[in-house]
Amino acid sequence: MKLSSLIATAGVALAGALLAAPQAASAAAAQVPGVPMGVQQVRSAVNEAQTVVSWRPTTFAARYRVKVLDGSATVASYVVPASQALVGGRFQVVVSTPNKCSTYRISVRAEDALGQGAQVAVTEKSLVPSVVTKARGFRGADKTRATFEMSAPQWRGYLVASGGGAKADNLAAPSIEVTTQLQLVRIADGRVITSVSTTQAGWTTAKLSKIFTGLDAKRAYVLKVSTSNEWGSCAKQDGKILLPAAA
Repeated sequence: MKLSSLIATAGVALAGALLAAPQAASAAAAQVPGVPMGVQQVRSAVNEAQTVVSWRPTTFAARYRVKVLDGSATVASYVVPASQALVGGRFQVVVSTPNKCSTYRISVRAEDALGQGAQVAVTEKSLVPSVVTKARGFRGADKTRATFEMSAPQWRGYLVASGGGAKADNLAAPSIEVTTQLQLVRIADGRVITSVSTTQAGWTTAKLSKIFTGLDAKRAYVLKVSTSNEWGSCAKQDGKILLPAAA
């Protein structure tokens, strides 16, 4: 065979090899794990500062990376190998959710050996209730009389479990109770005029209304509102309702 024929033959072989490379890359890309499915989170019934996270196995995953965020701050990060034993056909890890006042974002990412993959996130809410909503204060024809209205917190929090941890309320037969503390303060001198509290059971959406009398029409007031359940209350969940001086 002539030298020119050998070069031509080698060129064809090389071209064939080059053409085959994209197919190999495509096959590798097809094996990148997708988003983990069936991700669930449940507060620990024995430790309220922990949450149990579980999910179904993901094809092609070599490991799973679980991250807990409080706002933009990373609370904890965990790596779960794909070789870890399953519990009821699911991967499971206990993560730290230490602050009763915080709402956490928990992400689960399936990765291959190169770190390629996809993630999904779930939200774990606070142990304590959220702040009241749709709040307002107003005076009627009698300027020494004021009415404050607000809706119950949309999130009522958790119950205390028998094991010392937390458990979700049974919405079919709710037993959770939320106490709303009201403190009326005169702005001019910071004097507390009166303090009252009321307790609502279940997941009611009924409005809470409170009337105060004997007020100074020429003074502005603020009603400080805090909510609590068995786990207590949190300052960042508190609210304030302004009552301006009468015109």
